[in-house]
Amino acid sequence: MRDTFEPTNTVQFTFVSSVAPDSAPVLKISGVQSGTVITSLSATSSDTTNYYALFTLPSSEGVYMGEWFAQKTFSGSAHNFVKRFLFNLKQTRQEL
Repeated sequence: MRDTFEPTNTVQFTFVSSVAPDSAPVLKISGVQSGTVITSLSATSSDTTNYYALFTLPSSEGVYMGEWFAQKTFSGSAHNFVKRFLFNLKQTRQEL
C-alpha cells in the first residue's frame, strides 16, 4: 500500500542499508504521469548506514515516485543500491 501525504507538507524519507555507501545517497522525486524530475536531493547521515532527506511536497495531487540511489565499491567494482517507491498526494483536510 502506498503512503498518502497532504500536498505542500514536509516529509522525511529514509534510506537504510546493511553496508555503508561510498557517499551519501541521492533521492530523486518524479511525477509518475509526466515523468518529470521534481527534485534531486543529497541525503543527510544519521549514522553510516541510515540516511534521511526532508522534502516539501508539491501542491499538485497525483502519484509520485521516489528513487534512492547509492553506490558501494567492493574489490574495485561499484555496486548500485536502488530503492524505488510510489506515494500519493491528496488533499484530505479542509482548510479553515
